[in-house]
Amino acid sequence: MQQTVCITGASKGLGLELVKLFYAHRYRVFPLVRTNAAANDLLKEMPTCHPIVADVTEDTCTDILKAALYAHTNVLDILINNAGIPGVAYQIAQVTTQETSELFNVHSLGVIRTVQAALSFLERSSVPRIINISSRLASLSKTASGEFYEGGFSYSYRMAKAAQNMLTLCLDQELRSRGIHVSAVHPGKLNTKCASHDANMDPKEAAEKIFAWCQAAGLHNSGYYVEPGMGKLPW
Repeated sequence: MQQTVCITGASKGLGLELVKLFYAHRYRVFPLVRTNAAANDLLKEMPTCHPIVADVTEDTCTDILKAALYAHTNVLDILINNAGIPGVAYQIAQVTTQETSELFNVHSLGVIRTVQAALSFLERSSVPRIINISSRLASLSKTASGEFYEGGFSYSYRMAKAAQNMLTLCLDQELRSRGIHVSAVHPGKLNTKCASHDANMDPKEAAEKIFAWCQAAGLHNSGYYVEPGMGKLPW
């Protein structure tokens, strides 16, 4: 039976590379994007994918995603929560509650919305997996050690990703007994428009490593926080 995957933040960068890779491996791919233009671009390149137009920052996303999946399938094997936005302010005097709220809405509340939409579909899979694209910057242990002290990394991004990591652990503790794998994945230090000063990885290479993690993911490694190909990260 053809495997199914839903990928959020699928219009560019890592999300787009993941869509291309899963599509090339003959998965039935449901890319979630925010605009009709982005959906049309995906269809031009991958005519048999099933783009879903919705915004993870809005509560309507849950019903839109659920209805769109239901129109084509009753099973979802993998949900990859990749949608994300960067923060800017890295000094407390410049931090705004608006920016912080926006990042929490995407990285944490957005995951709640998509999981609620996908849960009944995942429960019908023989190997259901939820993969939350996290960041090394979400690690409280690494931050406390001073590893990111001089990196100029934003407050809002680190806080929102740390909250997403807690959500990953909460989901794992609830859903493991229902056979659903949940993990947090740091994709590597990606060379993108919002790259960190020490970025050293192309999104395509990161997508290949995440794809391999998805193939290996199961109940035996649920609840992990990892960088694929490198190993586990400290929470």
